[in-house]
Amino acid sequence: RIAMRPVVAIVALAASLSCVHSTLTQPVASAAFRPYPSLGRCTGPRSAVGALQMPRGRMGMPMGSDGRPGKLQLAFSRVGRLASLFTGAPAAWRGVMRPQKRRTPVGPQAMFTGIVEEIGEVDEMLMDIKTPGVTLTLKGDVVLDGAYEGCSISVNGVCLTVTEFKDKKFTVGISPETLRLTNMGELAPGSKVNLERAAAMDGRNSGHVVQGHVDDVGEVIESWPDNESLFFKVKVPPRLMQYIVPKGFIAIDGTSLTVCETNPAESWFTFMLVDYTQQHVIIPSKKDGGKVNIEVDVMSKYVENAMKSVNERLERLEAKIFGADA
Repeated sequence: RIAMRPVVAIVALAASLSCVHSTLTQPVASAAFRPYPSLGRCTGPRSAVGALQMPRGRMGMPMGSDGRPGKLQLAFSRVGRLASLFTGAPAAWRGVMRPQKRRTPVGPQAMFTGIVEEIGEVDEMLMDIKTPGVTLTLKGDVVLDGAYEGCSISVNGVCLTVTEFKDKKFTVGISPETLRLTNMGELAPGSKVNLERAAAMDGRNSGHVVQGHVDDVGEVIESWPDNESLFFKVKVPPRLMQYIVPKGFIAIDGTSLTVCETNPAESWFTFMLVDYTQQHVIIPSKKDGGKVNIEVDVMSKYVENAMKSVNERLERLEAKIFGADA
């Protein structure tokens, strides 16, 4: 192995010189670049005459037209792997010539955005004979574009499954649990509701991550105008106040809004509607004492859950260091 190191060093030097030569001999690129999405971070510059150059991977090695490594790139990849076996080179060198794969971003997947698409209307509300649930038929237009049986639609911030749709009407079922935790039981034929389709995963999110899983019902205790804006003060169960912070997100009847002021001691917070929003949601129709569906920002719940184990370990550590009186 020791005897082979000079040979491997020479091979590695030759590979480096070849890569440098390949990079320096590229035609001069103009300011215009064309990305190759299928090749990860690889790009193909245009020459001064506008001819599209061959895309190149790491270290300037030419790649095939299909995004796969060319013969030269494969050859140096094999050299790199062989060198690592004899010299103990780091894994980074062994894979330096490998083509990059496109990576799908990992993160929370939004069901809804809290941007209400239209105001719908309750057409029919029937009690289910077999269960304490309710079958609700609503009128909608925009939300039925692309709809199918089994798709999800947010109704006043509640994620519901479409069981049937026809002639600008759709039917959903409401479970007893949903009736207990939301204001859906107060609906009646003619009631107006906020409607939103489930968000496309590759679409723009102009609101925030809204699951359509209502945490509880809040009560409007006061509202007042401020020029063209309209302020609301809402009282919620005390257990929710730890998730509600000034300038944080909150969903009210499925509408993505920003918290203005909070009072944890009295369990209330305020939010504001600009003139445009007032014209496109049902919240302005809420009077003092009116019920609204509340969904706090789910990110705060993830943080709380993640911190539980940390806090427990800190408490045990403090107990060991400072004793039982810590």
